[in-house]
Amino acid sequence: MKIVYSTDDLDGSLPYPVAAVGNFDGVHLGHQRILATLKERAMPHGGTVVVISFDPHPQRVLHPDTAPRLIATHKQKVAWLEEAGVDLMLELPFTRELAALTPAAFVERVLLRGLQVAEIHIGRNFRFGHDRAGNFETLEELGRRHGFTAMAVAGVRQDGMRISSSRVRTALGAGDVELAAELLGRDEELVGQVVPGNARGRILGFPTANLTVENELVPFTGVYATHLLVDDEPLPAVTNIGSRPTFPGAGPAVETHILDYQGDLYGQRIRLRFTRRLRDEQRFAGLEELKAQIARDVTAARKVLGA
Repeated sequence: MKIVYSTDDLDGSLPYPVAAVGNFDGVHLGHQRILATLKERAMPHGGTVVVISFDPHPQRVLHPDTAPRLIATHKQKVAWLEEAGVDLMLELPFTRELAALTPAAFVERVLLRGLQVAEIHIGRNFRFGHDRAGNFETLEELGRRHGFTAMAVAGVRQDGMRISSSRVRTALGAGDVELAAELLGRDEELVGQVVPGNARGRILGFPTANLTVENELVPFTGVYATHLLVDDEPLPAVTNIGSRPTFPGAGPAVETHILDYQGDLYGQRIRLRFTRRLRDEQRFAGLEELKAQIARDVTAARKVLGA
């Protein structure tokens, strides 16, 4: 997949560009439906599957105090878009100048200049241009004027509710990683690097990999059954997210005990996938009480993960 950052980098020569506009945070099942539609529409024409996205997230510019934490890192988003068959990502810098464009000017600058889009696929609730003045009907009319086709994509629903990045964020914020997986179409995944900790886990008999997380959004505090991927091999694990209240002043951490593993992971970049939340984070009276609970967590994780 090729990434370009300006329509000036395009010369209008792409074969039959079929595009969608959005942030695609998490690349959830709703996004995947849109991307599959783009691929189906482009294929008979030998066309180009295009995603038009923005960086930073528009809310970071327009409403920074309430902007959402992102589900995916940029690298994760790129990988998932490529897996879905996207040929080109046009990632435009989002500025107040871009936000101030009228719908007609937005179409001219983003969809036509350099790209010369043939089809644009959006949801019925899509809004664009200054003060969100443009909608699907606006895009249809502009398409008739400029020679491209606007097509509506139906949203994907789960339990009667539309799948959205906001729903995924809410699920993760509540620790409901199973619902998040239903909405994403895959397990929630964090990425980061293993760094040295304070060796408390090793003293307790349950050594942990301490992760510096690159994702902005992590699941709610608690203990989870997880898989830690080392060289793409998923290893069953138990992960604690929280402030480690048994140890005053310890601070927040993401710590993972890998079941039946003896290797050294310091310095490695890893992926951590969440399967089920096992319990709330707790404060224990002493180390023996904590050790006994960790042993129960390991037993519970083995049962959940079939390990």
